[in-house]
Amino acid sequence: RQKQENKQRSSIRYIVERTFGLLKQHHGLAKARYLGLERNKTRAQLIAMSHNLKTGMNIFKQMRSLRDCYAQ
Repeated sequence: RQKQENKQRSSIRYIVERTFGLLKQHHGLAKARYLGLERNKTRAQLIAMSHNLKTGMNIFKQMRSLRDCYAQ
């Protein structure tokens, strides 16, 4: 039972950790840029929003291309 639970959790954890890794590696979230919690929190939220918009647009493009393939 414990192995089954760990396997299920790791499949979810993989997705979350991959996203944080991308944000740290490509968007500079590994270090705090500003002094103060509020400024750094705002920066992290803006970076996360831009990442979500980019990911959403990629999903939208994939769905559109699939729709175009099946429409023909």
